[in-house]
Amino acid sequence: METKRTRTVCTGCHQRCGAIVYSEENRIVRIEGDPNNPVSKGAFCGSGVTQRFIHEDKNRVTHPLKRIGKRGEGKWEQISWDEALDMLASNVKRIREAYGPESIIVSQGTSRTSNDWGQRLKSTIGNKGWSLSPLHVCLIPNIMPHALTLGAGQMQGADVAHAKTIVLWGISPIVMLSEVKEMLRNRDENGAKIIAIDPRFNDLAMEADLFLQVRPGTDGALALGLMHVIIEECLYDKEFIANWTYGFDELAQMVEEWTPEKTEEVTWVPAEKIVEAARMMGGEKPTTFYPMLGPGCMHSNAVQSGRALTCLVGLCGPVDVAGGFMFAPGPISNPELTLIPADWNFNAPEAKLIGSQKYPAFAAFGNSNVPYDTFDAVVTEEPWPIKMMVFVANDALNCYEAPQKVAEALTSPNLEFIAVKDFYLTPTAQLADLVLPSCDWSERDTIDEETFKGRLISSPRAVDPPGECWDDWKFYLEWGKRLDPELWPWDDEKDMVLWRIKTYHGLDLTWDEYVDKEYIDTPASLSGREFKKYEKGMLRPDGQPGFMTPSGRIEFYSTTMTAFGYEPLPVYHEPKESPYSQPETAKDFPLILTTGFRLYSFFHSAWTNVPGQRELYPYPFVVINPEDAAQAGIVEGDWTEISSPRGAIKAKAQVSLEVAPGVVALPRPGWRSSCDELNLPGYDWKDVCINNLIPGGGDTTDPSFATAPMRSTLCAIKKMEA
Repeated sequence: METKRTRTVCTGCHQRCGAIVYSEENRIVRIEGDPNNPVSKGAFCGSGVTQRFIHEDKNRVTHPLKRIGKRGEGKWEQISWDEALDMLASNVKRIREAYGPESIIVSQGTSRTSNDWGQRLKSTIGNKGWSLSPLHVCLIPNIMPHALTLGAGQMQGADVAHAKTIVLWGISPIVMLSEVKEMLRNRDENGAKIIAIDPRFNDLAMEADLFLQVRPGTDGALALGLMHVIIEECLYDKEFIANWTYGFDELAQMVEEWTPEKTEEVTWVPAEKIVEAARMMGGEKPTTFYPMLGPGCMHSNAVQSGRALTCLVGLCGPVDVAGGFMFAPGPISNPELTLIPADWNFNAPEAKLIGSQKYPAFAAFGNSNVPYDTFDAVVTEEPWPIKMMVFVANDALNCYEAPQKVAEALTSPNLEFIAVKDFYLTPTAQLADLVLPSCDWSERDTIDEETFKGRLISSPRAVDPPGECWDDWKFYLEWGKRLDPELWPWDDEKDMVLWRIKTYHGLDLTWDEYVDKEYIDTPASLSGREFKKYEKGMLRPDGQPGFMTPSGRIEFYSTTMTAFGYEPLPVYHEPKESPYSQPETAKDFPLILTTGFRLYSFFHSAWTNVPGQRELYPYPFVVINPEDAAQAGIVEGDWTEISSPRGAIKAKAQVSLEVAPGVVALPRPGWRSSCDELNLPGYDWKDVCINNLIPGGGDTTDPSFATAPMRSTLCAIKKMEA
């Protein structure tokens, strides 16, 4: 039997590792990492390897399904794609005519290769931007501080291969597999120092020269304390600060009070470690920072914490040098591709974004409706009715904060039509009127985020999808054609890929050229290898030297924050729910809860049904310090109840020094699916979804970005009776 070998890219997470898939008669027989991939260099995780089980899983949705019983009753009829698309298009036209396009919400979860095309579809309906996405706790609160401070619309720019000091802030290896090898090689061969900062002693902390175990939600205070030492001891490049930064004197004055002793009191990090870390960052240069979602994306003080961290990056400059923070030129999205006018005013009434008046920065940078407020609008019909919701790769009941509000919305009689496109009958799909089947990465030819450090890497399909599973690109194309064919002129997904490559990267390729060239340099990848691009006018559209900020400099004092009515300096605010800000609440809920840390085998709430992944983490679990466990009479493996003022869930205890006394940690997945092969149950979102404990709306969120405090709130824990 002939074995087919396909070199492609895994999109199981944002890492986008190169994959080689071996198949026989459309069955995957083996998967391994691609050693020639210029970014991942052969690195590959177990989650990607188990793609072969997902491809053949008999429990996948493989045909369009129409509800025939009551909503949530579980009675379905298999229909054709034509009928399904007609249902979608007719409901859009009916509801748009009766209520306006703002009453139609298309919600997308973490990218499964359709970000810009999803925005184009929403624009076709008459909406702008993302419509609804968990950007308030994910990508944008990480990117926004970079854009405000450094003028870089990118999530990070760590050069771990050449730095002398590497700062890993709120990150674990699952997010940076390809970089781990480079980082450790740099340490072993060149003596690079590694600083790990996290509330949990994670795997990378074991590799670090210095570990700072910060209290959840106080990352901004820690950054201010580090800057205090660096400025006081003059551990910064005076010429760089004078020539390329704005607001240094104001920053220096603000951090005067953040002595190591005060910072220790707030963050729980010992003062001597703060001084040691600051001296490493300021003295052993170049210093590079690798921050992820933890420090600035899931707290009630998210944006200012992120601002403090990026000010620290600028203070430890120069930047855009080998081993420092590297700038990756190029837009995040293309207006021609997304149909977003460059001059669209997201604060104008016609923008119709729920929450835009209360959170104007989120409307401007996030370009989305505020999630909690949107689900509340379904129930209250204020500020306007929401009549149709479509969820693509988004299990809303396991995704957003306060899923109790999500459930209230999805079961409301006000919501006339629900559609879900996903791999399985998720809890959200079970409440839908229409369920549509999806392709996974080995079964499709498409990918967005298709450039890696500016280099284009092709991703042809390895096997054909089961049944009538469709790529999201094809779904948007065919749905869009039914709404406005002039805006969707492509013949198929391959045609879309080639058009996108030409539009984004200026490369005019045939399909065979795209596949056969495998790794293709783009203008961005070539220019990305230039150092100190800010000196050469390579970061600004006007071609002038400087950064993409109003002042043309790295802005410690942000004029844009002032324009939005927020504090221009990265001021620290205590989390809105902590033992210090809510002492009365802390009497009943004395522990600090941090949620959402990543596990190797799962991606968000997905894949708990796959035996190769579920066997690593068979049950939902909570990490608790031995001191707190002993006080509560909890031992390893006990079922526990974790509660907050919002509700309670259950999880098995993992008693470990991994977290500090007073802190408990819950990982990301919801264990929503059973695994028949291992005889392991699935769990209802009401019982185990960590977001049941998280507040939504009101004054609990970040005042500028509606960010929910998923990683810093209060809880209690007790042993459950057998």
